[in-house]
Amino acid sequence: MLPKKLIKENRFERKIEYKFSEKETCKIFLKEYNKKNKNDYRFVRSGDPIKGEPSCICTENLNIELAPVYHNKDEAKAAWGLVKLMKKRAKNKDNNRKNKDKKDYLTEATQMFCDSLNERIKNKNEKKYNHTGKLFLIVEEGIGLTDKEAVEYYINQGKKFTNNIFNEIWLMFQSAGHYKIYLLNKK
Repeated sequence: MLPKKLIKENRFERKIEYKFSEKETCKIFLKEYNKKNKNDYRFVRSGDPIKGEPSCICTENLNIELAPVYHNKDEAKAAWGLVKLMKKRAKNKDNNRKNKDKKDYLTEATQMFCDSLNERIKNKNEKKYNHTGKLFLIVEEGIGLTDKEAVEYYINQGKKFTNNIFNEIWLMFQSAGHYKIYLLNKK
């Protein structure tokens, strides 16, 4: 018989993992941002949500709020899994199944990505943050399923949000194990 685990223990463990993830995400972003902008911002501590602080407090009065594009891997797979399958089938010459054109799936997945990204930014713009200095929003696609073309489409045509409170809004995108950052909006 398996040992019984308390629900509190499971929630506590997940909270630690989430905070560790925010810290690591922030550090990855700062590394890329510093390289791109010749700055030397560093992570100081995680923000306190009870006090209304952003996700990360950094040096030189930089505050960073983090948001995922997708809440979990299942949500990302729902958007991009079919596109990946269609690309795989297109490469297989022995496949004689008739399927909807993969471009249709790519268009649908790209639209889901744009809608999700716009929704995350809109929701974060409605919050009140207790901070001093600059406030950045980093929307992270750290699952690595989104196509680069979808990111380019979003930057060129898919942005539909109003920036009310953030000095800069960035998209951090994982591709082939490497992170890239894209400036979406600057006040």
